[in-house]
Amino acid sequence: MNRSLVQELGSRCAGQRIATVDQDATIIESRKQEALRSYEGEPGYQPMLAVWAEMDVVLADQFRDGNVPAMMEPLTVAKAAFAALPGTVKTYYYRGDSACHESGLVNWLRDEKRADGPQGFIGFAISARMSEALHGAILAVPEEAWKPYGEPHLEEIRECAEVPFVPGERSEHKQTEPLRYVGIRIRKRQGGLFEGGLASRHFALVSNIWDWKAGRLIEWHRGKAGTIEAVHDVVKNELAGGCCPASPSGLTPPGCGWR
Repeated sequence: MNRSLVQELGSRCAGQRIATVDQDATIIESRKQEALRSYEGEPGYQPMLAVWAEMDVVLADQFRDGNVPAMMEPLTVAKAAFAALPGTVKTYYYRGDSACHESGLVNWLRDEKRADGPQGFIGFAISARMSEALHGAILAVPEEAWKPYGEPHLEEIRECAEVPFVPGERSEHKQTEPLRYVGIRIRKRQGGLFEGGLASRHFALVSNIWDWKAGRLIEWHRGKAGTIEAVHDVVKNELAGGCCPASPSGLTPPGCGWR
């Protein structure tokens, strides 16, 4: 039914030929007996959503137990999301957090002859999981390579730089084009320190988009905070999705689902 709704939306908005898929999981706390503990320690559930950012509409979802890691098979939801898009869409993008930095999903996105998905280029930017090797590569970036990005911040200095890095995982196929890694460095103004005595904090993005400046890529990637995270808020707080129904025994009534 949701896919039919998206198809009808596409037919009525045929001029919208760009689709950016934003994917993310959220935690719903629950005191139900069968609720399992999430990585935050509270019992509950951890559903995953994918949203068409330009149209602000949910493309796909998967309800998960609380103990299922967000990085567990995110490709399943991504495939369902791209499959739901109408044929009027001709240009595809994808944004995700570090839970989406998973080899199966990344390799599927970068493969222009991908199975069970649109053919051609899908431009993506994903928060990179900070491995020891990647962190070492970021620390090795020359000081002069770091450049400020975004609007000036009152308390922090935010900088970015290209990071020469090739991951050593076996999933990195030799015939594939190298991916782009953009490092992010955040420092306190006036020489202040972060918690733990750190002088700076480091993050990174992994992407296959090479023709955008690093600052533009970062700002575009962070735009998902206004789409997928806003949808989580609406579903949980305005549509009562944050309160899982239960029977008097604490068990889910037969046939009761998140939708």
